[in-house]
Amino acid sequence: MAWNDVYGHDDAKRLLRVHLASREVPGAYLFVGPEGVGKRKLALEMARALNCTAEEGQRPCDQCPTCAQIMKGGHPDVHLLLPGGASDQVKIESVRQLLGRFALRPFNAAVQVALIDGAHRLTEEAANALLKALEEPSRSARFLLTTSRLADCLPTIVSRCQLVRCGPLPADVVRHLLTDLHGCDPRTAEAASRLSAGSVSRALELAGRWDAYQRTLARLGAEQLQTEWLERGLPETRQEVAQLLEEMTAWLRDVAVAAAGSPEQIAHTEHGEALRTQAAAMDVDRCVDTAFELLSLRESLEQFVSPRLVASLAREKWLSLLGA
Repeated sequence: MAWNDVYGHDDAKRLLRVHLASREVPGAYLFVGPEGVGKRKLALEMARALNCTAEEGQRPCDQCPTCAQIMKGGHPDVHLLLPGGASDQVKIESVRQLLGRFALRPFNAAVQVALIDGAHRLTEEAANALLKALEEPSRSARFLLTTSRLADCLPTIVSRCQLVRCGPLPADVVRHLLTDLHGCDPRTAEAASRLSAGSVSRALELAGRWDAYQRTLARLGAEQLQTEWLERGLPETRQEVAQLLEEMTAWLRDVAVAAAGSPEQIAHTEHGEALRTQAAAMDVDRCVDTAFELLSLRESLEQFVSPRLVASLAREKWLSLLGA
């Protein structure tokens, strides 16, 4: 059955099946969890189950024309809203267009479904426009929202949705997806899945630039910090700087773990010696404080702060932490 095509999230799938079986499906769901764990795929399976023409208990069936059409992204009653534009947001114009379509009867489905991927990316105007529809849901419409940042969602939107928690995927599941579905080298897949924090998209991104990632780790663990950081250039694009900040934060996490004497919890196992050396020479409280500062710099990138400035500040914090 199609539910089995969604890896992990057994509790979430069980909840959705109970709602379908009891015919008590809320007007709106909010799928909450980290990036890259399958929230949108799970929501899409729910959209198919709501409109599948198979017998109860067999939905979605993967066989009927409705299931096939929704999976291909071409069903006229299933609408996908994604953040877009320079600000990477879901704007009020898109929501108004969606609500205009929802004012009409479904074209040929049991219910119309809106899948809004990234509820935290709704502008304030868009969220307020959506709110009335969530407060007074139509019997012929359902809203499926996803978010990786629940705290950034409008509280009134959250309060009107049934929350569905989607946690990180087990490392062995991520490894399986990388090797069997994406053809990754087994050794790279093993390491990337361990470092992915349960996110398939994170693991794929790491595997796709594995050599560059290893060079960054060598820089983070280098003994000659001045040489590694001052003679080599810094990344300049927003994406590259974001990657650097994430890698620095993950490294500091392992430094703190090494300092706590828990080597079995270290993610970068192949760099254990460098991590232990830094842990012995570093103040752990400052290590944690620096990690939070790096997270703040990561957020500033989304506020259109210069990537070059952010990279320079991150370098200075790193050199200061290690006493270079």
